[in-house]
Amino acid sequence: MTDISLRLDERLGRIHAMQRLGIEDDHEAQVFGQGLNFFHLENWYSVHAVIRNVLRVCGLYGRGRRNAGNVQVRTNHIASAKLPGEFEGCRILQLSDLHADMSRPAMDRVIELVADLDYDICVLTGDFRAKTFGPFEAALDFVARVRASLRGPLYGVLGNHDTVRMVPALEDMGVRMLMNELEVVE
Repeated sequence: MTDISLRLDERLGRIHAMQRLGIEDDHEAQVFGQGLNFFHLENWYSVHAVIRNVLRVCGLYGRGRRNAGNVQVRTNHIASAKLPGEFEGCRILQLSDLHADMSRPAMDRVIELVADLDYDICVLTGDFRAKTFGPFEAALDFVARVRASLRGPLYGVLGNHDTVRMVPALEDMGVRMLMNELEVVE
């Protein structure tokens, strides 16, 4: 049993950890043609080159790269009579769909932007990696760089691109990962 498996057993309970890992293993088997579906776009390794070349021919490749690197901060003001008065002015920084292993310039821009932000709580809402299968270490390396520029309470959830195997490393970075859990904020 690997260190990750042991930590997931401890964190989630043995049965839930085994179920979750089994579901992910089944998904990966389907992607690689061992399931009922014999064709998956994710399994077609040259698809990225085809799409890239089509975009170049259409003159859209450069624009797409610029758009991907054009990370922006959006401010949303939310009012709710149900929130206690002490939450008046509470600021939440949400970072979502980082797909951290796709674009170094985009991650550099995220780091640059969050350094100057003033917030009370930060939430990372999943999709830390680009693919839904395979290695995830590169994504975690980029997330660690972003994490180094964040402060205060930090919470996270996995997205549909993420594997539960990422949880121990994210928690080692100081991210309180919520796995079908809640956290009371006071």
